[in-house]
Amino acid sequence: MGVELNFPAEAAALVRHKQEEDQNLLWDPCRKKWLVATPEEWVRQHAISYLHLLGYSFALIETESGLHTGFKEKRSDAVVYKNTAPFILVECKAPSVKIDQKVFNQAFNYNQSLKAKYLYLTNGKQHIFWDVLANKALESLPSASGPSS
Repeated sequence: MGVELNFPAEAAALVRHKQEEDQNLLWDPCRKKWLVATPEEWVRQHAISYLHLLGYSFALIETESGLHTGFKEKRSDAVVYKNTAPFILVECKAPSVKIDQKVFNQAFNYNQSLKAKYLYLTNGKQHIFWDVLANKALESLPSASGPSS
């Protein structure tokens, strides 16, 4: 359906999609509804499935939630909560968008109000995992059963 992405096969297998009339639709297990399959949504649903494989419940992942940055209202692509606090901020881009300093700055700006411990930036092909407190890149995100600090 969408572009080939760089996610584990188990994550890709969890992404549900269907054709309805002339539209491709994707199932969002967090919002529990079908959404139009834009390139960015294709990446977001794969990222959510990947987080689910790490043990994060769909119930603890909020997609397209509002947040304040300075005087502006923005929407985060996804936020994973742990013990009711934002734990991972997910910023998704379409596969054609490079994960560069601009995307990094956008995620950091969003995280000023959220204060998530980790950032996950992805365009489906490139994945950047960032430990905000240690201010360094990680090989992978912590699993849901892993350390909370």
